[in-house]
Amino acid sequence: MNTETNTGPSPQDAQFCGESPPLSERERLPITTFVIYVATFLIVWSLRATVFIGVDDRIQSGIWKNVYSNAVKFFVWVVPVFIILKVFRLRPLRYLKLSTRVNSRCLIISVIVVAIWMSGVVLGESLLAGKPVEMILFQRSTDWPSILAGVFFSPISEEILFRGFFLNRLNESLSFWKSNIIAAVLFVAVHMPYWVSKNGFSIRVMRDLVNVFLLGCLFGWVMKRTNSLWPAIGAHIANNFISGLIRA
Repeated sequence: MNTETNTGPSPQDAQFCGESPPLSERERLPITTFVIYVATFLIVWSLRATVFIGVDDRIQSGIWKNVYSNAVKFFVWVVPVFIILKVFRLRPLRYLKLSTRVNSRCLIISVIVVAIWMSGVVLGESLLAGKPVEMILFQRSTDWPSILAGVFFSPISEEILFRGFFLNRLNESLSFWKSNIIAAVLFVAVHMPYWVSKNGFSIRVMRDLVNVFLLGCLFGWVMKRTNSLWPAIGAHIANNFISGLIRA
């Protein structure tokens, strides 16, 4: 008779609200390797955002500057993630939650929460800037396609790295909210070098960093609830689109 007691969540329990069953030890990236990866990435990107950002500044065309920036981000943020997951014989699309099934009920809840967040951002900007909401949203409606094109690709790379890779690996060793907060702090850390080098520790920079932290937590929560990275990517694109309208 087998008297062994299983105290962990069953696969059926793990599927609640779209969650995947926990990975076995053989399916996990070693924590030492992960820490080294994170530290190396932050150093490399800090250099890119400060020392080598002059390459971007020398590109006159706004379109080609955006293409170059997104290409660099893809090759620094995304390609190494797929390589390291393949090296450790992990399935990248499954690990990053790019191929997992989305739970429709939780997706609806997540869309409502994100919509409330975005509405709060627009209303807050309306009050601070003294502009009507319709002016913020529709004043440059003819520029919507170009604004969307400008903000579409970067969130994909950012979410693959921070929520798909960093958060999911942290969540294998820590509780979700501890993992989500750490991933959000790392998300802030990667934005700091460029913003601070350009504007110092101004009130606006500090406000933007707080906003990035909260957004990181929100995107992580969306991925956890839906068990897929795609809704988090969609929320990130929507946020950047709204930010583009506000700052246009």
